[in-house]
Amino acid sequence: MAGQQFQYDDSGNTFFYFLTSFVGLIVIPATYYLWPRDQHAEQIRLKNIRNVYGRCLWYRLRLLKPQQNIIPTVKKIVLLAGWALFLFLAYKVSKTDREYQEYNPYEVLHLDPGASISEIKKQYRALSLKYHPDKGGDEVMFMRIAKAYAALTDEESRKNWEEFGNPDGPQATSFGIALPAWIVDQKNSILVLLVYGLAFMVILPVVVGSWWYRSIRYSGDQILIRTTQIYTYFVYKTRNMDMKRLIMVLAGASEFDPQYNKDATSRPADNIQIPQLIREIGGINLKKNEPPLTCPYSLKARVLLLTHLARMKVPEVLEEDQQFILKKSPALLQEMINVICQLIIMARSREEREFRAPSLGSLENCMKLSQMTVQGLQQFKSPLLQLPHIEEDNLRRVSNHKK
Repeated sequence: MAGQQFQYDDSGNTFFYFLTSFVGLIVIPATYYLWPRDQHAEQIRLKNIRNVYGRCLWYRLRLLKPQQNIIPTVKKIVLLAGWALFLFLAYKVSKTDREYQEYNPYEVLHLDPGASISEIKKQYRALSLKYHPDKGGDEVMFMRIAKAYAALTDEESRKNWEEFGNPDGPQATSFGIALPAWIVDQKNSILVLLVYGLAFMVILPVVVGSWWYRSIRYSGDQILIRTTQIYTYFVYKTRNMDMKRLIMVLAGASEFDPQYNKDATSRPADNIQIPQLIREIGGINLKKNEPPLTCPYSLKARVLLLTHLARMKVPEVLEEDQQFILKKSPALLQEMINVICQLIIMARSREEREFRAPSLGSLENCMKLSQMTVQGLQQFKSPLLQLPHIEEDNLRRVSNHKK
């Protein structure tokens, strides 16, 4: 009875098929999702609309050049290296000879199936003269021709080929493994074990752990879960939030806390400049002890929001921090709107009277604050201040003029 035989790829050719497929499955989707966007196209687009939106805060925020970041360059280098490896492997595969083909003596002798004995002998003599080693022919090809001739002229060999597909009779079942033999060589066992241990016990757990840690920190809208919890607590605590309270809760987001967001900054100069701005603004309640709304980072965010709404000039050092807060505010206000809506739905779906729903006034103020943040206006200011070149003095002159 024929047995089983496992054969490793001694030449390492078939391993390239496996490796090419593996690298392609990684490189192609990674390029689609991770290739950095072209920043020059965005700068050109902004330059074309400068005449229309040049004085808008939105335009000034978009026009700011991002800080030099090495991550996009590293991504490009890694992806290009992956493509270089993929193309090299594809080239190696294209040059690999297909050595493993089904054996057919008629094809070796270039004959049609069912050829007569005389045709087989005639074709054999012609090919023998062509490929005989003594006459400068190919020795391997000559051996294949001789074996095919024997398989078709010898009765026993022909019977074995017809029944078992091989002139020599039943053979061991061969299973090819697309791994080079040196991987299972005992001399390299320690090295291979170290590579497997590094890949599956170190790299894979770190990658999965990093992804999981990031996924549990953020909601579907890329807002920190901690921020959502803060908003839920204070929205439920204060059913009717006026504009001051709303700005105070908005500034308590963990996105502004350097402890939870590496993009948020805290400088020693804040201890001097923030109190000065508080004195200029006035009316900021600092007595309540409501962490995190009274934490330094939250107070700083609140002051910079209020200075933006009042169109006050802030020190140059704080301008970057103010722009960072303004960029985050629309998404945070949308999250607060979602929280208010969810609490209203929960309150109406429950029969308990103790569960208090936020008022619609809180929802309306939240929407107004989103508009005010974009326009850079305080609550009761004239909407005409959104227009270019219109200041408070212009409005006074217009309102005092009878015509």
